[in-house]
Amino acid sequence: MLNSNYIKQRISPETYEIFESLLHYKIQGGIKIRKRKLLLILVFFALLTVGIFAHASYMDLIDWRNNNARYNCFESVRVTGLSGREVQGMTVVMVPIPASKEGKFSTPPAQKDPYFTQKLKHEVVNWPEQYRRGPYFRSMTEIFDNKEITGNWTTFIAETEKGYMLGFKTNETRLEDIRFGSSFIADYFDIFDPINNGSPILFPVENVSNTSSVPYGEYTKYASSPTYNTYVYLSDNLKGGENVSFEISLSANNDPTEWPDRYRGQYLNLLLAKVNDTGYVKVRVIVGQVLPMKNNPFTLLDSQYARDYYENKTSHVISKNPSHQEVTA
Repeated sequence: MLNSNYIKQRISPETYEIFESLLHYKIQGGIKIRKRKLLLILVFFALLTVGIFAHASYMDLIDWRNNNARYNCFESVRVTGLSGREVQGMTVVMVPIPASKEGKFSTPPAQKDPYFTQKLKHEVVNWPEQYRRGPYFRSMTEIFDNKEITGNWTTFIAETEKGYMLGFKTNETRLEDIRFGSSFIADYFDIFDPINNGSPILFPVENVSNTSSVPYGEYTKYASSPTYNTYVYLSDNLKGGENVSFEISLSANNDPTEWPDRYRGQYLNLLLAKVNDTGYVKVRVIVGQVLPMKNNPFTLLDSQYARDYYENKTSHVISKNPSHQEVTA
């Protein structure tokens, strides 16, 4: 390669100055191009890092959202008129359990594996191990079976002549009232026609009333509040004395992250009954809907069904079942 002195000797000073200026410009231009490329690479990796963390954070918010923002079902059980009673032997009380009209339990969503972006974020921020996968949702057995509650009652799931029921048992000789509530998450609920489309209601289910529907956007909803019959059970050692009152509700909402505002809602099942007998007793349940959920204050406690009960106009008991089959708890 020719050096600069050799070139300078063979060309005019003016030409050499031009040559030297071009050479300097080329060197400086190459440095600027390299800096620009390096800057672009740094910006790219910065945006990639931000994008990874943004996606991971968004998916974490979705995975760990509140249960009310999922397909969520809640059953509340209140059995009164038991407190202070003195009895002998095991006492058993059974109430309806959340299941479809055919007696099938809802399936919880499978525990979700995280995306690659979530794995990276969890590793970087050192998330606790139990949160590195999606939340675990309990099965019906885990939720309702073998739970100790106030009053030394123990819950159990009974397979009876009527089908599955939720039971409460105790060996206490002086009883307390039963108060129990629990929720569960499922893959899907149909809130538009829950009775006929496999959503959980208060099972066992018999004698469903007319469930005629009216159009509601792209779907339908009940034209009025349907009713159906179900059963409660009291063991024979509760014979005599005052009424035992059952106040049982079951509500289920659809996932608001999957539905437009108009179709976000819930359906409700309400059982109110005053029972003065033992064995299986047939009682009436009413079903209502809240569509849309937003700014809709309706509850079944506003219904004629509830008013008649609380005004002592009816007990909502349909008939006493002649069966006295003992339940093995």
